[in-house]
Amino acid sequence: MFAILSVTAPIFLLIALGFVAVHQVWMPREGAVAMSRYALLFALPALLFDTLSKRSLDSILVPDFLLVYVSASLITYGIGVLVASIARRTSPLDNAFFGMGLSMSNSSYIGYPLVAQLLGDPALIAVVMAILTEVLIILPLTLILTEFHRERGRGSVLRTLGRVLRTVGTNPILLAIGAGLAFAALGWRLPVPIGRTIELLAGSAAVVALFAIGGSLAGQRVRGALGPATAIAVGKLVVHPIVAMGMLMLVPTLDPTLGQAALILAGLPMVTIFPLIAQRYDQGEIPATALVITTLLAFVTLNFGLWLWGIGVPG
Repeated sequence: MFAILSVTAPIFLLIALGFVAVHQVWMPREGAVAMSRYALLFALPALLFDTLSKRSLDSILVPDFLLVYVSASLITYGIGVLVASIARRTSPLDNAFFGMGLSMSNSSYIGYPLVAQLLGDPALIAVVMAILTEVLIILPLTLILTEFHRERGRGSVLRTLGRVLRTVGTNPILLAIGAGLAFAALGWRLPVPIGRTIELLAGSAAVVALFAIGGSLAGQRVRGALGPATAIAVGKLVVHPIVAMGMLMLVPTLDPTLGQAALILAGLPMVTIFPLIAQRYDQGEIPATALVITTLLAFVTLNFGLWLWGIGVPG
C-alpha cells in the first residue's frame, strides 16, 4: 500500500494545495480559473499532441480497449439516467447530467499523471482513448439530450445538433488529439524549436492542472441535495469501475496493462467542468456538490481499488 500511496498522495496533495491556496486567499479564485484555462488551452493539448505525434498510428488506437471503455462508459451512463429518472420521477432527458457524472472521468487532469506513474509511457494511449470516448461520445450525448429537453420539440433537430457539434469541434484537447493523430499517420515532425516549445508546455501540464482542480473546488459551494450528489459520487467511484471490470472479463484479449489503465480511469472522479456545463442548463447545484464529494472520496476508493487490483504493488 505504501508503494501505491507514494504515487497517489502527491497528486491529491497538489489538489489539496490548490484548494487551500484559494480558500485561504493566498491566491484569488480568478488565478485558479486562469490556471485552469492555461491547462485546458495550452498545456494539456501540448501534452497530448506530444504523446501522439511521436508514435505510430497503429499503436495508438486499440479496438479492444475502445470496446471495453466505450461500452463501460455507456452502460454506466444508462444506469445513471435510469436510476435518476426512477428516483426523481422525471424524464430521462432531464437526467442527462446524472449519466455524465457517473461516466465521464477526469482522464486529462488526474488520469494522465496517475497512469504515467503507475503503468508507464506505453499505457498513455489508454488515456488518449478515454479522452476520445469522453469528448466524442459522453459529452455530445449529454448535450444532445439536454438540448432536446430544453427545446421540448420547439427547436430544429439540425440546429440542436449543430450547436453540439460546434461545442465539441472547438474543444482544444480534441483538436490537439486530431493533430497528433495526423502527425502520427503521416510521419511528420515539428521543427526543433517548435517541438521543444511543445515539450516545455507539456511538462507544465500535470502540476498546473492538478493545482487548478483544487482551486476550482474551493470555489464550489456545497449546498443541499446531498443525497443525489452522494449517489452520483458512489456511481462514479464504484459503479463505473465495476462495469469496466465486467467488460474486461468479456474481452480477455485486451493487453493486461491497458486493462489496468481502463480500471484506473473508470475509478477517477468526474471531469472538473462537470458543474460548469450543468450550470448552463440551470442544473449546477447537484453536480457541484457531487464533484466535491467525489474528489474527496476518490483518495480512499482509488487507493483501495489499486491495492485490490494489484496495480502499483511491487511483484
